[in-house]
Amino acid sequence: MILSKGINYPPMKKILILSLLLNLLFGIAGYIALQKLGGIKYVLFKLKNKGVSGVYEHRKTIFESLPMKKNSIVFLGDSITEACEWTELFKNNEAYNRGIAGDMTDGVLRRLDPILEAEPRKIFLMIGVNDLIRHSVEDITDNYGLILKRIKKESPSTKVYVQSVLPVNNQVRQTSVFNKDIIQLNDGIEEWAHQIDFPYLNLYDLFLDENGNLDAKYTQDGIHLNGKAYLVWKNAIAEYID
Repeated sequence: MILSKGINYPPMKKILILSLLLNLLFGIAGYIALQKLGGIKYVLFKLKNKGVSGVYEHRKTIFESLPMKKNSIVFLGDSITEACEWTELFKNNEAYNRGIAGDMTDGVLRRLDPILEAEPRKIFLMIGVNDLIRHSVEDITDNYGLILKRIKKESPSTKVYVQSVLPVNNQVRQTSVFNKDIIQLNDGIEEWAHQIDFPYLNLYDLFLDENGNLDAKYTQDGIHLNGKAYLVWKNAIAEYID
């Protein structure tokens, strides 16, 4: 609807017309945003399943369909784990990537069964940065306790290397996560690792710049890692692989 220069609308009518126009624009913008998120059915699915996406479910079923060899090495976590080619990085065919983009501690708990059935020799665990967007540090560390205790109980021969959550850099790009919370979370993670008697690996400090952020040379988006960063990670844990 267009306000014609030739028509002298009363003030209240102008406000009403402007309000209708703004509501129409917001409605169109909201519809476009909803479609980009996958449509109303997909959004309702995510709400019903506490934010779990189709990507998570699809990758989870792939892992369930591809059982691992016993006594293998498992890299378990979110997109930061998923993005690396661990088999090639360590030239080790016994290394399995069990990372899922967007995963959280709840998600790891839901998909432990096929991992523990294979009784892996070692698990390198890193999870929690996505949780910080939605959950308190206390809730996340509680889930860590559940994960570690369950592994200890159901696969007692498995050694878990509990890796710290890595820093972020909100100057490179806003990540919705803050390093002060990551530091607090890592303290809780380390406490659980010691309590369950698993080794804790502090990788956080290896990736910091002089300002206490994830060094920009290791990231394009402030949270995920480039190839140079994975080489740093490799060097930090290589002694525990063999």
